[in-house]
Amino acid sequence: MAIVKCQECKARFEAKRKDAKWCLKCKEGKIKERSWSFEKRKTKQCIDCGKPIYRRSIRCHLCDNKSRVESNKGANNPNWKGGRTQTTDGYITIKAKRPGKKSPNQLEHIVVWEEANGIIPQGWVIHHLNGVRDDNRLENLFAMPRKRHSPKLVFKPYEERIKHLEAKLDEHKA
Repeated sequence: MAIVKCQECKARFEAKRKDAKWCLKCKEGKIKERSWSFEKRKTKQCIDCGKPIYRRSIRCHLCDNKSRVESNKGANNPNWKGGRTQTTDGYITIKAKRPGKKSPNQLEHIVVWEEANGIIPQGWVIHHLNGVRDDNRLENLFAMPRKRHSPKLVFKPYEERIKHLEAKLDEHKA
């Protein structure tokens, strides 16, 4: 503890540090004075809610955040990828409406297959012929009963697909 002289009122006071400049009363007065000048700088009003704001601002902090959220939705967002996102297991989801489904996010390979062929029968799955889960071209998709959807049973369509693709390659080379 040190006895120090206040720079404002010249009174002596006890302070924890010897480089203290103001006594408690003068310090409180300085804080009030600063807060008054802080409010004095707020001369304009927010265009949305009417709260006082700084001269260079257009909106208050809360209204500005709300307007940024609205202006960065969907395709206006810098991280927008066309509504396509990849799941952790490698499938692509898109924003699409399907009958009987509540969620706006649907698996892209199912949507692509249903647009071309109609609704998938119950108990059936859509299989990627080349095994690449984000390759959702129609020629890569194959509908099959869930019971047949195992690595051993799926191998036969792969062989047929490989033969078909090799024939296409031979045609292009010739």
